[in-house]
Amino acid sequence: MKTWCRKKLSSQECIIMFSKTVRLKFLIIAGVIISFLCHDTFAQQEYYPFETASYPFVDSRKNTFIIPSDSNAFREFYLKFNNLLKYGVGQVNIVHIGGSHIQADAYTHRMRKRFNMLMPGITGPRGFIFPYSIAQTNNPLNYSVKYSGNWTMCKNTMRDETCPLGLSGYSVTTTDSSASLNICLNRDSSMRFEYNRLKLFHPNTMRDFKAVILPEGHCKMQLRNEKLGFTEYYFDAYLDSVTLFLQKTDTLQNRFELYGMSFESDDPGIVYHAVGVNGAKLESFLRCRLLEQHLVALKPDMVVVSIGTNDGYTRRFDTEGYRIRYAELIARIRKASPEAALLLTVPNDSYLYRRYMNRNTEKMQHVIMGLAKKHNTGVWDFYNLMGGLNSVQEWYNAGLMNGDHVHFSKQGYIFKGDLFFTAFLNTWEKFLEAGE
Repeated sequence: MKTWCRKKLSSQECIIMFSKTVRLKFLIIAGVIISFLCHDTFAQQEYYPFETASYPFVDSRKNTFIIPSDSNAFREFYLKFNNLLKYGVGQVNIVHIGGSHIQADAYTHRMRKRFNMLMPGITGPRGFIFPYSIAQTNNPLNYSVKYSGNWTMCKNTMRDETCPLGLSGYSVTTTDSSASLNICLNRDSSMRFEYNRLKLFHPNTMRDFKAVILPEGHCKMQLRNEKLGFTEYYFDAYLDSVTLFLQKTDTLQNRFELYGMSFESDDPGIVYHAVGVNGAKLESFLRCRLLEQHLVALKPDMVVVSIGTNDGYTRRFDTEGYRIRYAELIARIRKASPEAALLLTVPNDSYLYRRYMNRNTEKMQHVIMGLAKKHNTGVWDFYNLMGGLNSVQEWYNAGLMNGDHVHFSKQGYIFKGDLFFTAFLNTWEKFLEAGE
């Protein structure tokens, strides 16, 4: 619909047509919710507009975000989401931070799909990504990365490294002035992302090679934001891939360092930025001194924090240390994005060393619930929803967990994404009921 609108209709005609379509979809969804409220029996399919699996060990009645009643941030967030659905205007930016569950972008991409299916004709831009393949680690399957040249990697789990890091928790550096990078956004054929602006997060010193963005003929302007540490490129067409070449334009130049990139446009929709680092703990992201700068650059309306699985993967869990580090991360996020809604997610039940029940997750749950109350944040209590202690075995028996009893199977990540999306809708439903 976007491409057809751009080519066939005037801007005003496209807005009117688009608005009518979105309002119709909003009324359909609202009708489904009203239908649910008129029934006594709780059944997902009566109010949830997408097919999803169900399992006897998951109590769907618990699947909602626990939101402070006086949270202005969540009220504003859902008001903005409401306006997007009703009028087809604006963007809702969500930044989701975590470990390996997020780096793989399996259940977060499932949510990205669900959000974009919710509104016909609307596909928000792809948002922030990192080219993980260059760092010799697993890349999300929904976009492809090709590169040339020799690159070195640094990540926030490397305690002895002092390299500057930002939101992605990774950086890649090359001293090869002929190096290149190509990214194609649409390896997943079920969605199509386009952009006409690109933020490239990188240093800009006398030592850095010049980055040349292709197709060069479409780049009409570029601006450097020194305060937030990125160069923004503006294009005269909508694109779905990008190629970056390096050029040495001065004898002092000897390297290029990349922290990530954000593919953007002004098209209405939900932008779901997924930022994950394999093995990351709270202390890992606290090591990222450019974290606040990059968060400011993305302008999130909601930040989701899913950290704890790796912190709890130990026989000697430091409860107080976990609380202190989590509070520090909350403070840094709030400093960068004071108006954003903040949602903390409780880690999943898991095993230690594949066979021992892990009681640390319950301790983390208590810490997270306490911090949420103290700092007025939301919580998605996935541990409790999952079934609590040793529920991971039931998930494994159902084919939803891998053999390590820590990570999910492909079907498990899809199911988890559906649960998160349903919790989002359930919370939105309460927002509608409150008459906001």
